[in-house]
Amino acid sequence: MRPEEAVVWLRSQGYQAEVIYADVMTVEYSWEKKSQYGMTYREEGYGLRVIKDGRQGFAYGHSLDDELMRRAMESAAAVSPDPYVGLPGPEPVEPLAMSYDPATEEPHEQLRGFLEELKASMPSSVNLVSARSSAGRAKVRLVNSEGVDVESINSFAYLAASANAVKGNYVGPEVYEYTDSKLMSGISVSSLVKGLTYRVEMTSSRREASVANRPIALTPKAVSQLLFPLLNHAVRADSVHRGRSPLRLNEFVGQKVTVIDDPRVEGAAWSRAFDGEGLPTRRVTVIDNGMFVRPLSDTYWSRRAGFESTHSAWRTFTGLPTVSATYLVIQAQPEADLGDAVVVDEVQGVHTSNFDTGEFAVNVSVAWDKDGGLREFVLSGSLKGLLSGIQGSAGPATRYGRVISGTLLVMGLRAS
Repeated sequence: MRPEEAVVWLRSQGYQAEVIYADVMTVEYSWEKKSQYGMTYREEGYGLRVIKDGRQGFAYGHSLDDELMRRAMESAAAVSPDPYVGLPGPEPVEPLAMSYDPATEEPHEQLRGFLEELKASMPSSVNLVSARSSAGRAKVRLVNSEGVDVESINSFAYLAASANAVKGNYVGPEVYEYTDSKLMSGISVSSLVKGLTYRVEMTSSRREASVANRPIALTPKAVSQLLFPLLNHAVRADSVHRGRSPLRLNEFVGQKVTVIDDPRVEGAAWSRAFDGEGLPTRRVTVIDNGMFVRPLSDTYWSRRAGFESTHSAWRTFTGLPTVSATYLVIQAQPEADLGDAVVVDEVQGVHTSNFDTGEFAVNVSVAWDKDGGLREFVLSGSLKGLLSGIQGSAGPATRYGRVISGTLLVMGLRAS
């Protein structure tokens, strides 16, 4: 059954209906312990959401058939009515430029080439532990009974490696680096090798040093690992409305920071033309010169909480939409000199944070200062303290993970 046929029939039965179809193909090569492996996998399926009399049901499967519709309708009958559930109507969607690279359909030769180039380019001073390259494409179509009918095909490519320094009895921390793009040509092996080599060399020896009361410099990687998860939770409309965010709307959180969610970053692997409900994506200023001005929301939370919908629904075909940022752009005024700052490059354990209060205590596994590598230590504080403590940004803004940021100089975090 075609999606449009399913939603027409369900509408004739008094339901609002939405079908999301996804077909994702991925090719992956990995190298570890001097052995290389390859695999190809594909995930394809349908998610069906139905709504009637305020009751919402959902089911997913590999076929859009009578059985899937029956399960979705039965699940709707089993829940309590919610006056805020409903599907959006259509809005014009502007396609993304350069979102699809046909080379990702048969990327085997290029992926093997990435790994060979990476291994051949690695200096002898760097012990390569593992490497992985992957690429593929995702086809998505979303149709609903209110007139939404959108589809896209996006490609993606990815290269990652981990390495450390080994000198006699000394074994340095394992450093992880990766890069991604929508296009195969957006993968730069030389840039990844350069970044990985620099970090391994900085930690080729490590010393115990006092880190208390010193400014902290968070690299874009550390911003991605620490700030993105905490801030993404805090600025979601559901967190704000339920009082489960450490931030309050129209609260001043720090005079030197602006945060923008940008789902349309050119060439970025996660960029998208429409959100998980088929609505056009757009840049949203979340924090404006230190003021929390707008939470991210989807259709449901804009209705329930009374916020403007920012078209920030995320999902796969296996679940209902949730709210999330795509790429958080962190803007802070320039700060040329890091001085005596401790540069934090990798943290572990952010998942143990209290996301509702924003409090965190993470292990810093890769760090250095102007005199060289530092032993592991614990970095603690709160999201509000981190935002208010931002003094500025050093170096160019870099996309890493799902943030775009320079190296943020922060005061007031506790290091021990």
